[in-house]
Amino acid sequence: MSIEKLTLIGERINPGFTTSKLLLESKDLKGIRELAVAQVRKGVHYLTINVGTAATDDPDFLVDVIRSVQGTVDVPLSFDYPNKEVQQICLDTYDPAKANGCKAIVNSISELRLEMLDLVGKQPFRVVLMASERLENGKRIPNTTEAEVYATAKRLVERVLQREDSMSLDDILIDVSIGPLAADTEGLTRRAIESIRLIGSDPDLKGIHMMVGLSNLSIMLPKTALDGSPLKVRLESAFLTMAMPLGLDTILGTPGRDYQILDEDNFVYRGFREAVECSGFDILVRTQQLYRED
Repeated sequence: MSIEKLTLIGERINPGFTTSKLLLESKDLKGIRELAVAQVRKGVHYLTINVGTAATDDPDFLVDVIRSVQGTVDVPLSFDYPNKEVQQICLDTYDPAKANGCKAIVNSISELRLEMLDLVGKQPFRVVLMASERLENGKRIPNTTEAEVYATAKRLVERVLQREDSMSLDDILIDVSIGPLAADTEGLTRRAIESIRLIGSDPDLKGIHMMVGLSNLSIMLPKTALDGSPLKVRLESAFLTMAMPLGLDTILGTPGRDYQILDEDNFVYRGFREAVECSGFDILVRTQQLYRED
């Protein structure tokens, strides 16, 4: 990856990947260390730590993973758990001195998990705020428009800053969320881009960071486009090409992928732009034209 000012959080220490799941289920610390080293060599700035259900079933293993990884590499860690007690264990175990003094990332807090704000002020950390859903009348409501995502993000930022004045906008990452383009009949990709535009243009949020789980975008799509180029990584690069000028600066992604800022006339980028502008099933039709002959 060679995009300036793009922070990459390596996603592979996570049971969502088949090989990683095997390592975690067998509690193979040597293999986990090797996976951490491989990601760092490919240029990650942070490493995700997610050991799955073992975080609650066997918290000692979670502690062992954190200490083992920190004893092997010196990049900071991002703890991917929606559980306050698990995050407390992670923060208690994490040693900033072994990460060049950098804070860990807590991923993530949403309006449905506001109790996790109790962690603020106990140990310094950075935080991911999940803006794709909101709490309304005691119920979880998915945000379906960029205005709703923006409003939720702004409320969450205010709640965090009110709890601890030592936490700055630079410590906050807003996840606007993206899903598979191959199934996007509701314009979720366009919503994400427009949400980034709204948040990035708010002077009160200047200095904040925005992120997505970029690998989600190309799930279920073939590897190769009609022009012979790598479809998945080009689509992910197309998203970056559109979103980074608007304020996106962080991704949860796969180390070693050839992310690029694409030229306007790039075959995949042109198709991606046109797909994002479509509605309903036309989004899928335009996406299919990138890899399927009519």
